[in-house]
Amino acid sequence: MPPADRAHLVVEVEGEQFGLDAGRVETVVPCRSLTPIPGRPAPFAGALNHRGELLPVVHLASVLGRRPRVDPQRSVIAVVTWDDAIVGLLVEGAVGLMPPTERARLARVLGRWDGPFLEHTLEAEGRRVHVLDLDALLDDLTRRLS
Repeated sequence: MPPADRAHLVVEVEGEQFGLDAGRVETVVPCRSLTPIPGRPAPFAGALNHRGELLPVVHLASVLGRRPRVDPQRSVIAVVTWDDAIVGLLVEGAVGLMPPTERARLARVLGRWDGPFLEHTLEAEGRRVHVLDLDALLDDLTRRLS
């Protein structure tokens, strides 16, 4: 099985590129004002009215142990499926779609990004993309809420 057997939405956090399984991304929306959620832990940025439903939004940078940055001109919210629900991942920007390719190869993980939410790192077409394990990431968010 090739390392990049599925498409990824490539997003940016602290200048690094991360891949989200494109099959789990419902949509990408511009970052707009969020409603604060009282009593929620630090990764939670707030809630967004998304198609008539209240969508929890988290700073992906915070979940990865980094300082969140929001640029009103570039930041976006990637809306991803989570069991029977959806959650928004607030990122510094969306880079584009990385289609499945047999030319991708597994790359060495940079130490500062290695962690429980990293599935693997790919190099393809001159870019290095850290592919996130969305299930592990979202399960961790569930634990933080308990």
